[in-house]
Amino acid sequence: MAIIVELIEIAKDIYELKTTQIVDEESNTDWELVQQVEDQRSADEFERLEVRDTIRVLLERTNLSLRERQVVNLILQGNNFNEIARKLKVSRSFVGYTFKRAAQKLRRTAEALNIKP
Repeated sequence: MAIIVELIEIAKDIYELKTTQIVDEESNTDWELVQQVEDQRSADEFERLEVRDTIRVLLERTNLSLRERQVVNLILQGNNFNEIARKLKVSRSFVGYTFKRAAQKLRRTAEALNIKP
């Protein structure tokens, strides 16, 4: 039996640690469990790709202001409102208001494209 460890970059500066246990024989009782875990990881990765592609389409087709786009991109990178406010040198309430406005626009675009949440 062997364990493979992979570090996968999900987004800029966001990583996932993936471990895979390799069972030597299909007759081993752990084989089915390992396959189930691997199948779930593949399904999770596919879902992440679908979400990423959906977000990309929405961002391309939504008319966001420069600030709205900056806030959305920083949120997608994992920043919270306080961090974004500090980076953009604006108030936290401005970030919250800007994000709310951008989210409304993105929802309208999703509805127009018939994209379900």
